[in-house]
Amino acid sequence: MKGTILGIIYCALWYGSILSGFLMIACPLLPLLILSPIKFRKCGDFLFSCWELYPAALLHTFGIKIAVSGDHIHPNESAVLIMNHRTRVDWNFLWAAMYQACLPSIGQHKLKFVLKDPIKHIPGPGWTMQINGFLYITRNWDEDKGRISRALNYLIALSRRTQILIFPEGTDLTVNSKQRSDKYALEHKMPQYSYTLHPKTTGFSYLVQLFQQANFLDAVYDLTIAYPDSVPQTEIDLITGKFPKEVHFHIERIPSVNIPTQDVTLRNWLENRWLCKENTLEQFYKKKAFSDQAWPMTKLVPLHAALFFWSLLTGLTLIFLIVSPLFRLWALFNALLFVGISLLTNGFHEIEMNWYWKWRTLFCHYKNN
Repeated sequence: MKGTILGIIYCALWYGSILSGFLMIACPLLPLLILSPIKFRKCGDFLFSCWELYPAALLHTFGIKIAVSGDHIHPNESAVLIMNHRTRVDWNFLWAAMYQACLPSIGQHKLKFVLKDPIKHIPGPGWTMQINGFLYITRNWDEDKGRISRALNYLIALSRRTQILIFPEGTDLTVNSKQRSDKYALEHKMPQYSYTLHPKTTGFSYLVQLFQQANFLDAVYDLTIAYPDSVPQTEIDLITGKFPKEVHFHIERIPSVNIPTQDVTLRNWLENRWLCKENTLEQFYKKKAFSDQAWPMTKLVPLHAALFFWSLLTGLTLIFLIVSPLFRLWALFNALLFVGISLLTNGFHEIEMNWYWKWRTLFCHYKNN
């Protein structure tokens, strides 16, 4: 019972912080997009990176240890991050790992996920990630190829050196997904894995080549996540308080000069990385650690500040929703706006990108005259 109460409190605070940030910060920021897409993207990235401290603060407060080892992530690099997808809630712990991996920089890294398209419809989180430029894909390669190239061209035009994280496995490790992976391995005469799924290489290869062709790739970071005790497979596990005591991450930085440039070699490179990852995880579950050199959690002041600010903002949002008809109208308007955007378009980020190119043409014309 105690675990369930703690799980409900944790998830309520987590979800409440996103909803309050959406209504109180992100939506009021939208008019800036019309005036200057460049400033809008800078402000949006900064504000979202500030929110990323909150999940790290919650995990620290609830006594969940995040152990990170390997290479630090340079927050101002343009990079592709690849990670195994052990459970549906891996991303919940990733924010805390990124906080430790990117120290001492606070609020500087610009991490964006590649996600399944239906996630954009989730009220609050889906809308917020649309505003913050996350990439939503459909599993239709012709469509997804265009989305990826448009997003990267936009970031290059803004000179926004960004980290894009993809889960090459495409889904989390479950009984059903493992069966499909084993079937694929059997058909292609490849080894069957116990701790990972065979990666899908098409999207990774295309994304990396786009970075390389634009001379925009500084590195690829290979992240490996593992749970030494209990494994929360879904959001329901978090709500019912089935938290792991520890979550471990190991990070390896591969400089761009060591990354292949051809499609076939990139695909083979990723498959070899996954074979190494499988072996690394096998050793992890024998020792219950990646390394004896896990970094200690430092700089707790930013986490305490984030815990106070976002918890306060969540409380204020709840009060305003209860006592203010005008705020309820504001919330309803923005909710309906993003329901419409999610259903009728490819997402807010596509609107942002389309407006940027028109804005730049208008701005250049005005400047020349």
